[in-house]
Amino acid sequence: MRFWHSIVGKIWGTIILLLTGVLVATGFFIGIVYEDKNTEQITNKIKTTTENIGHLIEGGAGFDTISSAINLLDQPMGVIVEKNGKSVASKQTSMHVSEEAREHLFNDEKMNDHLAKGKYISETYNFYGTNNEKVHMGAQRFQTMDGDISTVYVYRSYEDILKVTGQVTRTLIISGIVAILATSILSFILSSRMAYPLREMKKVAIAVSKGNFDNRVPTYTHDEVGDLGIAFNKMAQQLKYNISALRQEKEQLSNILVGMADGVIKFNIDKTIILSNPPAEQFLHDWFFSTENEDKVLIPPNLDQMLTNILEAREEQVGEIVFGDQTYVAILTLLYNGDDIRSIVTVIRDMTEEKRLEKMKADFVNNVSHELRTPISMLQGYSEAIIDGVAQTDEEVREFAQIIYDESLRIGRLVNDMLDLARMEAGFNQLEKERLQVTPFLDKVVSNFEVLAKENNVKLRLVTDNPDLEYTFDPDRMEQVLVNLVMNAIRHTGREDYEGVVEVHETADFQADELMIKIIDNGSGIPEEDLPFLFERFYKADKARTRGKTGTGIGLAIVKNIVEAHNGKITVESHLGIGSTFIVTLPLSTDI
Repeated sequence: MRFWHSIVGKIWGTIILLLTGVLVATGFFIGIVYEDKNTEQITNKIKTTTENIGHLIEGGAGFDTISSAINLLDQPMGVIVEKNGKSVASKQTSMHVSEEAREHLFNDEKMNDHLAKGKYISETYNFYGTNNEKVHMGAQRFQTMDGDISTVYVYRSYEDILKVTGQVTRTLIISGIVAILATSILSFILSSRMAYPLREMKKVAIAVSKGNFDNRVPTYTHDEVGDLGIAFNKMAQQLKYNISALRQEKEQLSNILVGMADGVIKFNIDKTIILSNPPAEQFLHDWFFSTENEDKVLIPPNLDQMLTNILEAREEQVGEIVFGDQTYVAILTLLYNGDDIRSIVTVIRDMTEEKRLEKMKADFVNNVSHELRTPISMLQGYSEAIIDGVAQTDEEVREFAQIIYDESLRIGRLVNDMLDLARMEAGFNQLEKERLQVTPFLDKVVSNFEVLAKENNVKLRLVTDNPDLEYTFDPDRMEQVLVNLVMNAIRHTGREDYEGVVEVHETADFQADELMIKIIDNGSGIPEEDLPFLFERFYKADKARTRGKTGTGIGLAIVKNIVEAHNGKITVESHLGIGSTFIVTLPLSTDI
């Protein structure tokens, strides 16, 4: 069946059907025309023969002469000459006519009536009354020279006529079969040659559909099929170019998606995920394994509701997604295919850090406001007391003035810390380095806190593993680092009925190329969740613990900037209720 579905089969079948139809119609027409012509010729020949025999009778020829003459006629032609009811001369054919049949002919009243009129008659006659014995007969009466009447009957069997027609028909059929066979062969060859470029084009089209755009259709002809091949090759070339351009665009978009800091998720209209980039996958992973996702659904309920809303309202949706300690903002936009919604693009931005910074800033503002409000209130109160004469003696005036002076210093320190941090974060952190012995420098800093340590019931000690070690650093900035760290350690260690210890420990690891200064205390410690953010600006661990003390939450940020300016790093180890260890690590190899 596949052959009839092919172009070769269709062309071949069409040509054969057309040729067969034409040959059948032509043969039928020729058969009819030939039969009519053949019948006409036989009729004319019978008439001519009848007239010729009649002329012999009228000319006085004897019946022996007439018998000799009629025997010279064509075999299929039969002749009977009748005189006075008797056959005087005859010529038989393959269909033998008996005497009885002749007498029946001579006595046929209908025929005798027509013959009596003296005209030539031509009709179909049946000697024996069967269809197989029908003949075409011509008859006419002639007068002899002695006045007698003779009738000439010339006939030819229809069976003989049909044999001739059958021979012609067989000839036509054979000729038609030969013509059909010859045409079949030629049409098959022609259609195969026509279909060959199309088959080659099919192979190339299949290869192109599989992504092989380098195949080309060979152009064997310069007709429409050849033009089609040329057009196909141009299409393949253009398709290769377009696919290459699309692939490059896809790679660029993929690289952009992968490199984006924001998460991108493409949803189908049934809320199934079509595409996502790594930040989005991390978002989905964090949600799936969060403690709030008890039902283990793929997307958060807030996002699911936003998808429902955007499909109903067909307007951009913006919302916040919060789970655990993470905060995200989702922006949903629709993609259309004409008037129909094709998909939903969701951009998810992690706002956890921004929220935390906002909270830190708010806390910082609150702390600074508190730190400023207290000294400003004291400045205002004690200055009003002096102005109003509340201080009666010089000693009271000096006491009030000292308080005003101390509070102004406190405000100054706060402002200076803020300015220092701003300069450092802006990159203006110039160091004035000197080469000094480390141990005397540390001893000087620790000595400054002996009084404060005693007041807070804290033992302060210095331990140095390398007393003669020299190092190049900015002494003012490094002193600022140690002052912050030691003061914090004393402040969070000292309390009544508790023996606090703060130790400054210097050690040098020459193999690891490191100089380490550790500030170790056995104070209250720092909560583990606060450790990652301890050195960030505006951050203040356990605000309630330090309320009323001098910390502002920016001291450790300043410390971190100064240490990093010396190409070092600062880390912390702490256990709540056990104590903390701040480790300043400086590189020995960069010592100049």
